[in-house]
Amino acid sequence: MNDKKRNESPDYGVRLTGDELAEHQQKYQQNPGPSGAEYGPQGQQGHQLSSEYGPQQGGFQTPQPAPGYQQPGFQQPGLQYPGPPVGGPQLTPEMARPPKRPRILEISFWAIVAAGVSYLIAQLMVVALPNRGMSDQDIEMLDSMMGSMGDQVPFDSMEAYLNSSMMTAAMIGQAVILAVAYLLVGLGIRNGWRSMRILGTIFAALSLFNLSFVTPLVGVLTALAVVLGIVGIVYAWLPASTEYYRQKAWQKAAKKVYPDAPSR
Repeated sequence: MNDKKRNESPDYGVRLTGDELAEHQQKYQQNPGPSGAEYGPQGQQGHQLSSEYGPQQGGFQTPQPAPGYQQPGFQQPGLQYPGPPVGGPQLTPEMARPPKRPRILEISFWAIVAAGVSYLIAQLMVVALPNRGMSDQDIEMLDSMMGSMGDQVPFDSMEAYLNSSMMTAAMIGQAVILAVAYLLVGLGIRNGWRSMRILGTIFAALSLFNLSFVTPLVGVLTALAVVLGIVGIVYAWLPASTEYYRQKAWQKAAKKVYPDAPSR
């Protein structure tokens, strides 16, 4: 009698073998009982679970991934192949075309160029001044600072050295080089080169040491060069300029992915 009851219903105090568990599941799938009418056909649900998670082996079900499920793994956010820099959109051939340059970058470019021209004119004016605009007191102070090194200099005095052709060439060369540097930085900022924007920021900070008040006009020109340079850099860091630099980075990435795409 007890063995018959044990065969009809599971004994939760006894561990079933794999064959007994499979037989028990098959029996209750075919005869769902009263709960089947309330919660749906258990036999069909069991069949779906069995087909979804794989066949049973020894009473143990090995879970299998559902159709369309992808194994989780590391994926860089915002980057799909082919893709732009991190955080950018999906690249398309149309992105290989140059983006529209904002007006503020044009203002930034011309402000930086004007700063370079102002500095060049100021330096040329200093070159044309007697003793390069230095007073007699300044020359005497330089003579005392040089001291014993005066014998090693191929000039009789500091005044002769300041008015020499070598000093003239050095000052003109320095002014021309800095003016060209201003121009290159302005072109780089205008074309969306982030490195030039950073370099221009450094130049704007160093330009504060180039202030010269040898004459009132030279002082005005050097101060104008400093102000224009700072204005140009500030315009290059505005949000519209930063967005243009971001689009230029996407354009560069799109050209690598779509080399045959028309650039214009």
